[in-house]
Amino acid sequence: MASVQLRVRIDRKLKKKSDVILKNLGLDAASFVSMALMQLVNRRALPFAVVESDADYFATEYGLSAIQRTRAATVLTNETKRARRSGKLRSVARPSDLAS
Repeated sequence: MASVQLRVRIDRKLKKKSDVILKNLGLDAASFVSMALMQLVNRRALPFAVVESDADYFATEYGLSAIQRTRAATVLTNETKRARRSGKLRSVARPSDLAS
């Protein structure tokens, strides 16, 4: 299969963060982009949901002001942290985390 070079510009921090995750999944950025493009072609649609952030959704849905949205985001963040500390919620960073 003949290949072509695709050059893109992305934020340096985003690249570093995504490289770490991809490495943990056994992939590199080029493989991920190829997989995403293959799914785009196969599905004839984006291979993932494109949604607004939770904060933006709730602000729109419930008519929250900027201050209310910030307060709600803080409450949700704190509740998530407490749930993780107590063991009610765990992080999943790689597929093997689901087996434990």
